[in-house]
Amino acid sequence: MKTIIFYRSSYRGNTLKIAESMKDALSAELVSIDSNPSIDLSDYDLIGFGSAINFAAHDIRLQRFVLGQNLKGKNVFVFSTRCRPFLGAYHKPLKKIIERKGGIITGEFSCRGFDRTGPWVLMDGYNKSKPNERDRFKARLFAEKLRWKLHPLALIYKDPVTGYSEGVPIRRKNSDIVTGNKVVFLNTSTCINCGKCIKVCPMHIFTQKDTVLPIDEKNCIQCRLCADNCPTSSIYIHESFLNGLRIALRESFSDKLQNSYNAEDNQH
Repeated sequence: MKTIIFYRSSYRGNTLKIAESMKDALSAELVSIDSNPSIDLSDYDLIGFGSAINFAAHDIRLQRFVLGQNLKGKNVFVFSTRCRPFLGAYHKPLKKIIERKGGIITGEFSCRGFDRTGPWVLMDGYNKSKPNERDRFKARLFAEKLRWKLHPLALIYKDPVTGYSEGVPIRRKNSDIVTGNKVVFLNTSTCINCGKCIKVCPMHIFTQKDTVLPIDEKNCIQCRLCADNCPTSSIYIHESFLNGLRIALRESFSDKLQNSYNAEDNQH
């Protein structure tokens, strides 16, 4: 998923810290609007805009920058750093601009940032040490969830089964062939058979025959190591409460998961 993040961080670098955490999670390009960038956004799948909150809205320069972009049909997220403990309606002005430009808002994030302006000078600043490591972790987690939400296979589990390969159900997404039952889904059309999923999976879910297949998905613990290490984003793990409950029950009342974990790598 090709992603770009535009930001303005002009005071204490608060917003830049958050933008950098999101950049790492999304493998995104990070661009300051202070450089007056002129970038064709047509090739990007996800676009982020963020700044500090000034006078109950995003930075006016960022708002003007967004006004000049063509966002029709684009997935867009917004983020900010703010002084007050609650977000309120501070994102509304920028979100209205994005919607006016045809963008689809897929998420928003905000956290507190250090402020030493106005009345806060009297107490030598407010929100000292913010954003901290926990805030940066939350920003990264937000970005990871956003990436997962927009994965091309996010809704594949709802599609009908059209056949089977080695006992594994097959679904079709346009011209792609996707294998998987309820938890682990693999797009065999984009898979390059690199074997990374086989090497990193602690539960030995995958087997490589003519192609890689998620043979033992019942043992999946939803760690997502396979998906995170897939170079072509061909793997999707359908996370749900029921899947989590299934894992918890199997771990509590049997040793099957432990046995799968302890199995030799060359078993498959």
